[in-house]
Amino acid sequence: MRVLLIYPLFPKSFWSFEKTLSLVDKKALLPPLGLVTVAAILPQEWEFRLIDRNIEAVPESDWDWAELVILSGMIVQKEDLLNLVQESHRRGKKVAVGGPYATSVPEDVQAVGADYLILDEGEITLPLFVQAVEQGQLQGIFRSNGEKPDVTDTPIPRFDLLELDAYDSMSVQFSRGCPSSREF
Repeated sequence: MRVLLIYPLFPKSFWSFEKTLSLVDKKALLPPLGLVTVAAILPQEWEFRLIDRNIEAVPESDWDWAELVILSGMIVQKEDLLNLVQESHRRGKKVAVGGPYATSVPEDVQAVGADYLILDEGEITLPLFVQAVEQGQLQGIFRSNGEKPDVTDTPIPRFDLLELDAYDSMSVQFSRGCPSSREF
């Protein structure tokens, strides 16, 4: 399976740090840790390419190469994420969407035609997604139903997929959520 992982654009604002990043000759503040972790969890016999649209546009050769497009983003990236779902379909690609935005408002990504929704905790739902794809299911919604993963079991993210020099800082995840089990 040839998988194109795409991280949507952040809109230009004070919080995109565009002017600050230009001073230090960087294109983005942080890499898409979620997508490089997704690549580490998915079967390693699959092939991966990652495009961070905050760094570069998606090359035609990557669109042509891909069999499956996987998107993840936050609600602030909504416009580009929804456009990418539609563009993927226009090009005849299957599309899977996960991450905080899709988990919070799954009806938005369903409305524009996402084939697969990988919601909640990816460590739990990605294996369900893989099983569905390998069984030939053409669509599906995968939820963790409140189950929380042990992030110490999560594989090391596929940092090799990133253009590391384009980022100002690097992310490392060592825990998730509130240690006191509070909801925010």
